[in-house]
Formats: sequence, C-alpha cells, structure tokens
Amino acid sequence: MTLDALELVLFWLAAGGYVAAWIFYLSGWRSNASHVLLTGTLVMTAAFTAHTAMVGLRWYRADHVPFLSAFEFVTFFAFLVAMVFLLFSIREKNRALGVFLLPVVLSLMLYAAFLNRVVEPEIPIFSSLLLKLHVLTTLFGYSAWSITFASSVCYLYLERKPDTTPGMFDLLAYRAAFFAFCFLTLGILTGALWGDRVFGQLWFWDPKETWSFITWLIFMAYLHARYTLEWRGRRAAILAIVGFAAVLFTYVGVDFLLPQIHGVQN
Repeated sequence: MTLDALELVLFWLAAGGYVAAWIFYLSGWRSNASHVLLTGTLVMTAAFTAHTAMVGLRWYRADHVPFLSAFEFVTFFAFLVAMVFLLFSIREKNRALGVFLLPVVLSLMLYAAFLNRVVEPEIPIFSSLLLKLHVLTTLFGYSAWSITFASSVCYLYLERKPDTTPGMFDLLAYRAAFFAFCFLTLGILTGALWGDRVFGQLWFWDPKETWSFITWLIFMAYLHARYTLEWRGRRAAILAIVGFAAVLFTYVGVDFLLPQIHGVQN
C-alpha cells in the first residue's frame, strides 16, 4: 500500500469513527445511559487516534506542518476541534456535548473529502515560525469556540425541557470562550507581526483579516457581556452562536466570496 493510499484509509477510518461516536453519543443522550456515552468516548478516541496518524503521515509526506493547502487546513482544523472536545470532555466530565459538537467535525471532514489531496511543497514565504504560530493559535481559538458553540446549543435545547439543569453547559461555554479569546488574540498579534516582517505593514484590512477582527470583537463582546452585563443563559448562547457563524464565514465564506491576499491556510 502506498503512503497516499494509507493516508486516505486513515482519513476514512477517522471520519467513520466520528460518525459511529456521534451515534453512540446521540443514543446515550436520549436514553440517559452513561455507559453508552462512555462507549461513544472510546470510539471517539479511536477515531481521533486514526486522525492523528493521518495528520502525522501527511506531515511526514509534505515535510511541513500540514495546514498549508486547503485539504490540510480543513482536516487539521477538524483534528483540533476533536482534540479540544476530548480534553474538555475529560476535564469537565461532560460527554453529552459530543451530540452537538461532532457534527462540526463531520462537516469539516465531509468538506475536506471534496478538496484536492495533492501534497504541495512549502512556499518559502510560509516557512516562518511566526506564521505557523499565527495559524496554530488562531485555529486553537476557533476550536475552543466550537466548544462554546456546542455548549450553547445544548443549553438552548435543554432550557425548554422540564427537569433539566442546563446551567453546566452555560458555564462550560464561558470557560471555553475564555480560551478561545486568548488564542485568537495571539493569532491576530502573530499574524500582524508576520505581515510587518514580510510585507512591511502590520495590517492590510484584507477581507480575512477584517473578518478575523470582527470575530475577535464578537468573542470580546461575549466575555464583556458576561462580566459586565451579567448575561447568562439564552442571550449569551445566542451571541455564542453568532460568533461561531462568524468563524465559519471567516474561514469558508471569505475564501469563496471575497477577493483577498490570504489563502485558505491563513
């Protein structure tokens, strides 16, 4: 088996594992069966292991961090979302979040399945460590925000049901939002510094830069509303969902709809 074929096998093993994990999470959510949710986490961990192997193999084949081409960027984004979910589910002991978060991972994997998988050489301008930090911290920020998004959807779903306690999802959304804001702030700063080093200008008001800044403002507004205005529950959840919509537009919509100097990887 060639390395290219092995990479494709690992990709579909990961995608199929995420589908199976989502089915277990959904079943466990509906039946309130903790052992089914645990099984979902075990399947999710196996799928993530295959995904990790795929990313590692891609890194070996491309000889650079695998988030420069469109395929690499989207699969790496899905990888980070899955990783952040597993970390939060272990720390917070909340596995039911997978019902609403795994569709995000699956959507990214489905999108990646239609992208060109050809390994492309690293352009010298992209070899900067500062640029890699920019992309990585930004992706971590958006991955953490996916937890805020899924927790907010959980909250909105549960608040309409009697005899439920959705408050823990509201708190989880807030905790993840704090990490998302910190990482995105680092991402914007490192991107500006890289732009100044390469192009002699900190900011271009490029569409992707502009929408990243808008997304950052939404993240900040969310945290400010919780701190100062004491927003909790429904209002905070709706703002979190708006923030995630901004994330999707920044990294999907902008690439298709607006001319820019950024590629999909930034």
